[in-house]
Order: sequence, then C-alpha cells, then structure tokens
Amino acid sequence: MTGKTHQVLGMATALSYFVSQSDVKYSPATMGAVLVAAHLTSVLPDIDQPAAQIWAELPFGKTIGKISDPILKHRNITHSAVGFILIGTGLFYLFKLFPDYWGIDRRVLLIASLIAYCSHLVADMFTQEGIPLFFPYKRMIGIPPKPFDGIRIMTGKWFENLVIFPAVNLFFIIFIILNWSKIKMILLR
Repeated sequence: MTGKTHQVLGMATALSYFVSQSDVKYSPATMGAVLVAAHLTSVLPDIDQPAAQIWAELPFGKTIGKISDPILKHRNITHSAVGFILIGTGLFYLFKLFPDYWGIDRRVLLIASLIAYCSHLVADMFTQEGIPLFFPYKRMIGIPPKPFDGIRIMTGKWFENLVIFPAVNLFFIIFIILNWSKIKMILLR
C-alpha cells in the first residue's frame, strides 16, 4: 500500500478507537495527539525505506533515510511482530515523558498509536509481497494465503487507487458524520 492509504487507514482506525473509548473527561488535547500520532505511526513501518513518506516529515529525515538505506531492507523487522513490540515499548516510554498538564491520556494515545501501526501491517499483508510477520523467520505472510496469493493487491496500482483508497476515505468520512455529536462534545467540552 502507498503512504496515503496507510495514513488515512491509520487515522481512521485510531480515531475510531479514540471515539469508542472516550467519554466527556477526555480533552481535545488527547484527540489532537491521537491524530498526530496516528498520522506518524501509520507510516512508521516504512522507516526502513529511504524514500518513505515518514522521512519527509521528520527533521533531517531525507538525509537520515539515505544513510540508513544500505543498512535496512524494506519489509523487514519494522513489518513484523518483533518490530511492533519494539515500537510499542519505545512509544510507551516516550509518552511517559509527556507532562500531566498537557491533559493527554497516555494510555489511549498509546493504544491508538499501536492500532495505527498495526493497520499498516495488516494492510501490507493484503499486498502481493506480504510481510515477514514472524521475523527473523524470513517467510512472507499474506492474506489470502497461498495458493490464492495471486489475488492480492499490487501496491500503487489501479485497485488500490480506485477502490481501496476511496473506500477508506469514505469510511473515515461516514465515521466522522455518524459520530459528529460525540466528536463535537470532546472538542468543545
């Protein structure tokens, strides 16, 4: 999947979790943090690719991406259960640094961020290449499994651009419309 599809999917899934878990005690700060974190963590697995969208969003990212290119191979540890655990641990300790006066619910932020990260992994499982879910075991896992792998999605091709991406955007818009009263209460409380 391309970065734009991953970001919309990650933000949609993270916001869905946030709205389903929130009540009036959560602040707009938590919602904003969830959206920013989902925006970044939804493309974080592609950090092993020098041309990835996340490098363009980080300070000195393009330079760091070029330096890391010979070291990292795309769809390796960052697309695995091991990578998920490492990133989750790193985010846990990063979010613990947030001061209380920011008004951000760290637990909700962590879970929403991990959901956005996981949405990337699941989406890539539907592509022709699949992901090395059980890294360091190199076998690529995909949905549907072999021998039906011929119907998986080709990244950046017509099916993703004309079906998947619009469908995810439509889900995101419908979700916001259906939950607007709750979102408005969270933002304006």
